[in-house]
Amino acid sequence: MSWRSVVITQPTKLSVKNRQLKITQDEEWSIPMEDISSIVLETPQVNISSKVISLIAENKIVMYSCDDKHIPNGIFIPFVSHSRQLKTFKNQLECSESFNKRCWQQIIIQKILNQAEVLKLSGKNIMSEHLEALSQKVNSGDTTNMEAIAAKAYFSSLYGKGFNRNYDDIQNAALNYGYSIIRGAIARTIVSYGYMPSMGIHHKSELNNYNLADDFIEVFRPVVDLWVKLNINEETDFDKYVRANLVNLLNVNVKIQGKLQSVNNAINIMIASYTTAINQKDYKKLELPKLIPLEIHCYE
Repeated sequence: MSWRSVVITQPTKLSVKNRQLKITQDEEWSIPMEDISSIVLETPQVNISSKVISLIAENKIVMYSCDDKHIPNGIFIPFVSHSRQLKTFKNQLECSESFNKRCWQQIIIQKILNQAEVLKLSGKNIMSEHLEALSQKVNSGDTTNMEAIAAKAYFSSLYGKGFNRNYDDIQNAALNYGYSIIRGAIARTIVSYGYMPSMGIHHKSELNNYNLADDFIEVFRPVVDLWVKLNINEETDFDKYVRANLVNLLNVNVKIQGKLQSVNNAINIMIASYTTAINQKDYKKLELPKLIPLEIHCYE
């Protein structure tokens, strides 16, 4: 399993030598391609060869481009990397509305429980208990919109009553950056399992190529929320060290199937379980991550 994240923040030449990524700046470094899970291009001054791009796709590495504010605005993921692409597409298309609604119910329940854990770890015990109670009211398809009700209480409790997700501030910049990184990792895994990323469980926008990734990211958002709560305030600069730590959230632990796994590994387990759920037509087979205190996964 790949685990390294490469963040490029200054003028760089990327090339390949002996199937290793060669990074040339003032100095040179080489990293085995098979160790890399993601590459973030934060500067427009990157010289990259077509051979590098080809090997990035071959090794199922997700690569991000960023805008002038360093927020990821593009994702490069491998194309058609599954051996039975058409069969997987057909299975995905044939999922019943009832099955999709039940999967969405499970996702929202776990998202709210993870948000409750964020509040508990932040010393907001009363509001944490309130969210736990809300999670028990989520019905099939979340038709009563418990997700939005929980979110309103959650963000105002976590970041203060004046917080607004639409504001252009350091907290939102960090949240958007972290969400984008995890979203890209989910999109990469979805494609590697042969799914059509535009075909969502709940998200249905015709303008969104990654509806399915936007479904599954919901359970991982609280990982980013907790890190931002613990590390970001109004005086924090949105510098390369903050952004590198946000990328490294792919390597923090969550609990899934009763075991500690990195976010990267948990994404793979989750999408694999989605395949099992579809094949067995049993939404209860869907495995979702539980948030725990943030610590980096120990790779053996």
